Order: sequence, then structure tokens, then C-alpha cells
Amino acid sequence: MNCPLDYIPKHLHTIDKPTIVKFTVGEELYYRCRKGTCEKPYDQIPLFDISHNRNFGQPSTYLKDDVLYNIIEGDPNERYENLEVITLIITQLKNNTTYTKEIVSSNNPNLKVNIKLIHDPEPCMYPHSVFEISINDEIINRNNFKKLLNKKNRTYKNLRTDIRQELSSMIQSGLINDNIDVEIIDNP
Repeated sequence: MNCPLDYIPKHLHTIDKPTIVKFTVGEELYYRCRKGTCEKPYDQIPLFDISHNRNFGQPSTYLKDDVLYNIIEGDPNERYENLEVITLIITQLKNNTTYTKEIVSSNNPNLKVNIKLIHDPEPCMYPHSVFEISINDEIINRNNFKKLLNKKNRTYKNLRTDIRQELSSMIQSGLINDNIDVEIIDNP
């Protein structure tokens, strides 16, 4: 995976670097959001693209401002301006490898959501990571999002809310801890 963007620092290039599946306690994740939306940033984005940068426990090498680089080829803007960066700290991992959370639908116990943190390197952004969401083992992506989690799908309405509340609780606390139950702040 070669990075075609010469303004991206070399340490962020993915070429010849392995995907690291394990996360560690104390590691930080960085998320960029618009000012005024940072308290509940996941309420405004589709649930198939929840990207963060990880720092691999090396904050002096993988800086939080690295998340502001624009890695879209052909876009003339090198950095995202006027955005804030939120830091999340991993405080506990049940399985000692990554954050995972299962949510069972209160309307239908046969519907189960899994949220999993995975390292998903991009050619110009090695620390790129995502919260991967699946429903009954089907991973939500751009192609099936409308079918599964679109607002028109009433079957999954409460699950959408539960997912957003779980993710928002991380932002509001600044912590990633898969032993903590989500606190419902309000009903969007």
C-alpha cells in the first residue's frame, strides 16, 4: 500500500507495516469532529464509518493532530481545518485484545449487535482504526447500511439508538472500557 500524497508524514504511511489486531490498556484513540457536535458526534454520521486514529501507546510518534490530515486523493485540502480532536483512552479490555461490546435488542432478543474496535490501515494513514458494527454477524457497510440500519427500517430503530448511545458514552467519558454498561443520557 503506497501513499500517493507527499504531504503525509512518512511515519503515517502503511507500506510494509503490519495490521496490529491487539489494542492495549492505556492506548489512545483520536477522533475529529466539528465544533459543537463533539459531545454526540456519532449522531450525525452513518454507523458504517466510525473512524479513529490509534496511537499504539506511542503518543510522541503518533500525534493526535495526525487525525486532521486529509487522506482523500485529489482533494486539494491537506488538513481539516476548524475541527476539534477528541482523545479516548482504553482503560479495560475484557479479552485483552480489543474493545468488543454486544447489545441485544430489547424488542427482539434474536437481534444482536456487536461493536468491535479494529485496526484498519489506509495507505496514507497507518493508525486508522474503526468501530466495526455487525448485526447477527453481518458487518454493516456502505452497501447494506440502508437495508439494515437506515431510519426507514423500524425493526432496528432501538438498536440504532443503543449503538449511538454506547459510542457517545465513550466520547462523553473519554474512556473505552467494555466492562461499563452504557448510561442512557437522553432519548434522541
